[in-house]
Amino acid sequence: MAITAEVRGIPSGQWTVTARPVTRGVRPCPPGGNEAGALRAPWPRRVVIPAGPGATVRTSSLLRSKVPGIIRFAYASLVCLAVLTGLGLEALLLARGHYPAFRPLVFSAVAIVAGVIGGKAWYVAVHRGRKFDGWCIQGFVAGAAVVVAAAAFAGPGIPRGVYLGVVTPALLIGMAFGRPGCFWAGCCTGRPTASRWGIWSSDRRVGCRREPAQLLEALAALIIGLAVLAVVLLTGLPQSGPVAVTGLAAYTLSRQFILGLRAEPRQWRYGRRVTAAVAAIGLVASAVLLAGG
Repeated sequence: MAITAEVRGIPSGQWTVTARPVTRGVRPCPPGGNEAGALRAPWPRRVVIPAGPGATVRTSSLLRSKVPGIIRFAYASLVCLAVLTGLGLEALLLARGHYPAFRPLVFSAVAIVAGVIGGKAWYVAVHRGRKFDGWCIQGFVAGAAVVVAAAAFAGPGIPRGVYLGVVTPALLIGMAFGRPGCFWAGCCTGRPTASRWGIWSSDRRVGCRREPAQLLEALAALIIGLAVLAVVLLTGLPQSGPVAVTGLAAYTLSRQFILGLRAEPRQWRYGRRVTAAVAAIGLVASAVLLAGG
Protein backbone atom coordinates (compact mmCIF):
# COMPACT_ATOMS: atom_id res chain seq x y z
CA MET A 1 0.00 0.00 0.00
CA ALA A 2 1.01 3.62 -0.54
CA ILE A 3 -0.35 6.43 1.63
CA THR A 4 -0.24 9.94 0.18
CA ALA A 5 -0.68 12.93 2.48
CA GLU A 6 -1.32 16.39 1.09
CA VAL A 7 -0.81 19.57 3.13
CA ARG A 8 -1.92 22.93 1.76
CA GLY A 9 -1.60 26.52 2.91
CA ILE A 10 1.99 26.36 4.18
CA PRO A 11 5.00 28.52 3.20
CA SER A 12 7.03 27.20 0.29
CA GLY A 13 10.49 25.78 0.86
CA GLN A 14 12.06 22.79 2.63
CA TRP A 15 10.20 20.98 5.40
CA THR A 16 11.22 18.18 7.72
CA VAL A 17 8.40 15.66 7.66
CA THR A 18 7.80 12.71 9.99
CA ALA A 19 5.00 10.13 9.99
CA ARG A 20 3.54 8.52 13.08
CA PRO A 21 0.46 6.33 13.64
CA VAL A 22 -2.63 7.96 15.07
CA THR A 23 -5.96 6.55 16.26
CA ARG A 24 -9.39 7.75 15.27
CA GLY A 25 -12.05 5.99 17.29
CA VAL A 26 -10.01 2.76 17.64
CA ARG A 27 -7.13 1.79 19.93
CA PRO A 28 -4.28 -0.39 18.57
CA CYS A 29 -3.41 -3.38 20.72
CA PRO A 30 0.25 -3.34 21.80
CA PRO A 31 2.16 -6.62 22.22
CA GLY A 32 0.82 -8.36 25.30
CA GLY A 33 -2.33 -6.22 25.40
CA ASN A 34 -5.71 -7.59 26.41
CA GLU A 35 -8.20 -9.10 23.94
CA ALA A 36 -10.88 -6.47 24.64
CA GLY A 37 -8.55 -3.77 23.37
CA ALA A 38 -7.68 -5.89 20.34
CA LEU A 39 -11.34 -6.16 19.30
CA ARG A 40 -11.56 -2.38 18.98
CA ALA A 41 -8.53 -2.12 16.75
CA PRO A 42 -8.47 -2.64 12.97
CA TRP A 43 -6.98 -5.76 11.46
CA PRO A 44 -4.14 -6.82 11.78
CA ARG A 45 -4.70 -6.32 15.49
CA ARG A 46 -1.31 -7.05 17.01
CA VAL A 47 0.97 -5.31 14.53
CA VAL A 48 2.68 -2.27 16.03
CA ILE A 49 3.24 0.48 13.47
CA PRO A 50 6.35 2.49 14.36
CA ALA A 51 6.83 6.17 13.59
CA GLY A 52 8.66 6.78 10.33
CA PRO A 53 12.07 8.43 10.14
CA GLY A 54 12.17 12.13 9.37
CA ALA A 55 12.68 13.23 5.76
CA THR A 56 13.48 16.59 4.23
CA VAL A 57 11.20 17.45 1.33
CA ARG A 58 10.38 20.54 -0.70
CA THR A 59 6.95 21.97 -1.30
CA SER A 60 5.55 21.62 -4.78
CA SER A 61 2.62 22.88 -6.81
CA LEU A 62 -0.37 20.57 -7.23
CA LEU A 63 0.36 19.90 -10.90
CA ARG A 64 4.00 18.98 -10.14
CA SER A 65 3.36 16.90 -7.04
CA LYS A 66 4.03 13.17 -7.25
CA VAL A 67 1.43 10.63 -6.20
CA PRO A 68 2.02 6.87 -6.66
CA GLY A 69 -0.17 5.51 -9.43
CA ILE A 70 -1.19 8.98 -10.72
CA ILE A 71 -0.09 10.24 -14.12
CA ARG A 72 -0.46 13.98 -14.39
CA PHE A 73 -2.32 15.29 -17.46
CA ALA A 74 -3.43 11.75 -18.39
CA TYR A 75 -7.08 12.67 -17.83
CA ALA A 76 -6.98 15.81 -19.99
CA SER A 77 -4.96 14.06 -22.70
CA LEU A 78 -7.27 11.04 -22.95
CA VAL A 79 -10.41 13.19 -22.87
CA CYS A 80 -9.05 15.23 -25.79
CA LEU A 81 -8.23 11.98 -27.60
CA ALA A 82 -11.78 10.75 -26.92
CA VAL A 83 -13.31 13.92 -28.40
CA LEU A 84 -11.14 13.71 -31.52
CA THR A 85 -11.89 9.99 -31.90
CA GLY A 86 -15.63 10.54 -31.63
CA LEU A 87 -15.74 13.43 -34.07
CA GLY A 88 -13.42 11.60 -36.47
CA LEU A 89 -15.57 8.46 -36.43
CA GLU A 90 -18.69 10.56 -37.01
CA ALA A 91 -17.05 12.29 -39.99
CA LEU A 92 -16.00 8.93 -41.48
CA LEU A 93 -19.52 7.49 -41.18
CA LEU A 94 -21.04 10.58 -42.80
CA ALA A 95 -18.50 10.47 -45.61
CA ARG A 96 -19.22 6.77 -46.14
CA GLY A 97 -22.92 7.57 -46.56
CA HIS A 98 -22.17 10.61 -48.77
CA TYR A 99 -23.73 13.08 -46.31
CA PRO A 100 -22.44 16.59 -45.56
CA ALA A 101 -20.41 16.64 -42.38
CA PHE A 102 -19.95 20.28 -41.35
CA ARG A 103 -23.32 21.03 -39.75
CA PRO A 104 -23.67 17.67 -37.94
CA LEU A 105 -20.16 18.06 -36.52
CA VAL A 106 -20.99 21.56 -35.27
CA PHE A 107 -24.05 20.19 -33.46
CA SER A 108 -21.90 17.40 -32.01
CA ALA A 109 -19.32 19.90 -30.75
CA VAL A 110 -22.13 21.82 -29.02
CA ALA A 111 -23.34 18.51 -27.55
CA ILE A 112 -19.87 17.90 -26.10
CA VAL A 113 -19.92 21.31 -24.41
CA ALA A 114 -23.40 20.56 -23.05
CA GLY A 115 -22.10 17.20 -21.83
CA VAL A 116 -19.28 18.86 -19.91
CA ILE A 117 -21.76 21.25 -18.28
CA GLY A 118 -24.13 18.37 -17.53
CA GLY A 119 -21.34 16.29 -16.05
CA LYS A 120 -20.36 19.10 -13.68
CA ALA A 121 -23.97 19.89 -12.73
CA TRP A 122 -24.74 16.21 -12.09
CA TYR A 123 -21.63 15.84 -9.91
CA VAL A 124 -22.46 18.92 -7.83
CA ALA A 125 -26.10 17.82 -7.45
CA VAL A 126 -25.17 14.30 -6.38
CA HIS A 127 -22.69 15.60 -3.82
CA ARG A 128 -25.16 18.28 -2.67
CA GLY A 129 -23.03 21.18 -3.81
CA ARG A 130 -20.11 20.31 -1.57
CA LYS A 131 -17.64 19.23 -4.25
CA PHE A 132 -16.65 21.07 -7.41
CA ASP A 133 -13.53 19.06 -8.25
CA GLY A 134 -15.01 16.41 -10.54
CA TRP A 135 -17.46 15.43 -13.23
CA CYS A 136 -20.01 12.64 -13.58
CA ILE A 137 -20.00 10.62 -16.81
CA GLN A 138 -23.75 9.99 -16.47
CA GLY A 139 -24.30 13.75 -16.46
CA PHE A 140 -22.12 14.06 -19.54
CA VAL A 141 -24.19 11.45 -21.38
CA ALA A 142 -27.44 13.13 -20.28
CA GLY A 143 -26.31 16.62 -21.30
CA ALA A 144 -24.99 15.46 -24.67
CA ALA A 145 -28.11 13.36 -25.31
CA VAL A 146 -30.40 16.36 -24.75
CA VAL A 147 -28.55 18.45 -27.34
CA VAL A 148 -28.32 15.54 -29.79
CA ALA A 149 -32.06 14.91 -29.50
CA ALA A 150 -32.84 18.62 -29.92
CA ALA A 151 -30.51 18.81 -32.94
CA ALA A 152 -32.14 15.77 -34.52
CA PHE A 153 -35.57 17.41 -34.34
CA ALA A 154 -34.30 20.88 -35.27
CA GLY A 155 -32.62 19.57 -38.38
CA PRO A 156 -28.86 18.95 -38.44
CA GLY A 157 -28.74 19.15 -42.26
CA ILE A 158 -29.16 15.39 -42.66
CA PRO A 159 -32.03 12.99 -41.84
CA ARG A 160 -32.49 12.70 -38.08
CA GLY A 161 -32.16 8.91 -38.13
CA VAL A 162 -28.82 9.25 -39.89
CA TYR A 163 -27.60 11.79 -37.36
CA LEU A 164 -28.58 9.63 -34.39
CA GLY A 165 -26.99 6.61 -36.07
CA VAL A 166 -23.58 8.26 -36.48
CA VAL A 167 -23.50 10.09 -33.14
CA THR A 168 -24.17 7.11 -30.88
CA PRO A 169 -21.20 4.85 -31.80
CA ALA A 170 -18.98 7.93 -31.89
CA LEU A 171 -20.03 8.86 -28.34
CA LEU A 172 -19.61 5.36 -26.91
CA ILE A 173 -16.29 4.57 -28.58
CA GLY A 174 -15.03 8.04 -27.66
CA MET A 175 -15.87 7.37 -23.99
CA ALA A 176 -13.99 4.08 -24.22
CA PHE A 177 -10.85 6.09 -25.04
CA GLY A 178 -11.45 8.76 -22.40
CA ARG A 179 -12.59 6.68 -19.44
CA PRO A 180 -9.13 5.18 -18.65
CA GLY A 181 -8.06 8.74 -17.87
CA CYS A 182 -10.00 8.39 -14.60
CA PHE A 183 -7.89 5.34 -13.75
CA TRP A 184 -4.64 7.32 -13.98
CA ALA A 185 -6.16 10.44 -12.42
CA GLY A 186 -7.29 8.59 -9.29
CA CYS A 187 -11.01 9.35 -9.58
CA CYS A 188 -14.02 7.01 -9.72
CA THR A 189 -11.85 4.33 -8.10
CA GLY A 190 -12.96 0.82 -7.27
CA ARG A 191 -13.15 -0.78 -3.84
CA PRO A 192 -9.98 -2.23 -2.30
CA THR A 193 -9.85 -5.96 -2.93
CA ALA A 194 -7.63 -8.99 -2.41
CA SER A 195 -8.96 -10.62 -5.58
CA ARG A 196 -6.53 -11.72 -8.29
CA TRP A 197 -8.58 -9.60 -10.70
CA GLY A 198 -7.77 -6.45 -8.77
CA ILE A 199 -5.38 -3.90 -10.24
CA TRP A 200 -3.10 -1.66 -8.18
CA SER A 201 -4.30 1.94 -8.37
CA SER A 202 -4.66 5.00 -6.18
CA ASP A 203 -7.47 7.36 -5.25
CA ARG A 204 -4.76 10.02 -4.69
CA ARG A 205 -4.68 9.13 -1.00
CA VAL A 206 -4.44 5.34 -0.66
CA GLY A 207 -2.78 3.17 -3.29
CA CYS A 208 -3.63 -0.53 -3.15
CA ARG A 209 -5.13 -3.37 -5.18
CA ARG A 210 -8.62 -2.26 -6.25
CA GLU A 211 -11.54 -3.33 -8.41
CA PRO A 212 -10.81 -1.87 -11.90
CA ALA A 213 -14.14 -0.03 -12.10
CA GLN A 214 -12.95 2.64 -14.55
CA LEU A 215 -11.38 0.11 -16.93
CA LEU A 216 -14.47 -2.12 -16.81
CA GLU A 217 -16.64 0.85 -17.72
CA ALA A 218 -14.32 1.72 -20.61
CA LEU A 219 -14.52 -1.89 -21.80
CA ALA A 220 -18.31 -1.84 -21.60
CA ALA A 221 -18.47 1.40 -23.61
CA LEU A 222 -16.11 -0.07 -26.21
CA ILE A 223 -18.04 -3.34 -26.61
CA ILE A 224 -21.42 -1.60 -26.80
CA GLY A 225 -20.03 1.06 -29.12
CA LEU A 226 -18.61 -1.55 -31.51
CA ALA A 227 -21.90 -3.47 -31.42
CA VAL A 228 -23.84 -0.28 -32.24
CA LEU A 229 -21.38 0.49 -35.03
CA ALA A 230 -21.89 -2.98 -36.49
CA VAL A 231 -25.67 -2.50 -36.43
CA VAL A 232 -25.34 0.88 -38.13
CA LEU A 233 -23.14 -0.57 -40.88
CA LEU A 234 -25.38 -3.61 -41.41
CA THR A 235 -28.76 -1.85 -41.39
CA GLY A 236 -27.62 1.34 -43.10
CA LEU A 237 -27.66 4.87 -41.76
CA PRO A 238 -31.28 5.75 -42.74
CA GLN A 239 -32.70 2.82 -40.69
CA SER A 240 -30.38 3.07 -37.68
CA GLY A 241 -32.11 5.84 -35.72
CA PRO A 242 -33.46 3.64 -32.85
CA VAL A 243 -29.94 2.31 -32.24
CA ALA A 244 -29.18 5.56 -30.38
CA VAL A 245 -31.59 4.72 -27.56
CA THR A 246 -30.52 1.06 -27.63
CA GLY A 247 -26.84 1.87 -27.25
CA LEU A 248 -27.22 4.51 -24.54
CA ALA A 249 -29.70 2.34 -22.60
CA ALA A 250 -27.35 -0.65 -22.76
CA TYR A 251 -24.43 1.45 -21.57
CA THR A 252 -26.46 2.99 -18.73
CA LEU A 253 -27.69 -0.44 -17.65
CA SER A 254 -24.20 -1.97 -17.62
CA ARG A 255 -22.89 1.03 -15.71
CA GLN A 256 -25.30 0.42 -12.84
CA PHE A 257 -23.66 -2.95 -12.17
CA ILE A 258 -20.17 -1.46 -12.40
CA LEU A 259 -21.11 1.27 -9.91
CA GLY A 260 -21.43 -1.49 -7.30
CA LEU A 261 -17.65 -1.93 -7.53
CA ARG A 262 -16.89 1.72 -6.77
CA ALA A 263 -15.38 2.78 -3.47
CA GLU A 264 -17.53 5.88 -3.03
CA PRO A 265 -20.72 5.43 -0.99
CA ARG A 266 -24.18 5.58 -2.50
CA GLN A 267 -25.76 9.01 -2.56
CA TRP A 268 -29.31 7.67 -2.99
CA ARG A 269 -30.35 4.23 -1.80
CA TYR A 270 -32.60 3.43 -4.77
CA GLY A 271 -30.71 5.42 -7.40
CA ARG A 272 -29.09 2.49 -9.18
CA ARG A 273 -32.26 0.39 -9.13
CA VAL A 274 -34.43 3.15 -10.59
CA THR A 275 -31.86 4.02 -13.25
CA ALA A 276 -31.39 0.37 -14.17
CA ALA A 277 -35.16 -0.15 -14.48
CA VAL A 278 -35.58 2.88 -16.75
CA ALA A 279 -32.58 1.84 -18.85
CA ALA A 280 -33.92 -1.73 -19.19
CA ILE A 281 -37.30 -0.44 -20.37
CA GLY A 282 -35.63 1.85 -22.90
CA LEU A 283 -33.38 -0.96 -24.09
CA VAL A 284 -36.26 -3.37 -24.72
CA ALA A 285 -38.47 -0.74 -26.39
CA SER A 286 -35.71 0.54 -28.68
CA ALA A 287 -34.63 -3.01 -29.58
CA VAL A 288 -38.21 -3.81 -30.61
CA LEU A 289 -38.38 -0.68 -32.76
CA LEU A 290 -34.99 -1.45 -34.31
CA ALA A 291 -35.99 -5.04 -35.10
CA GLY A 292 -39.36 -3.92 -36.49
CA GLY A 293 -37.78 -1.27 -38.69
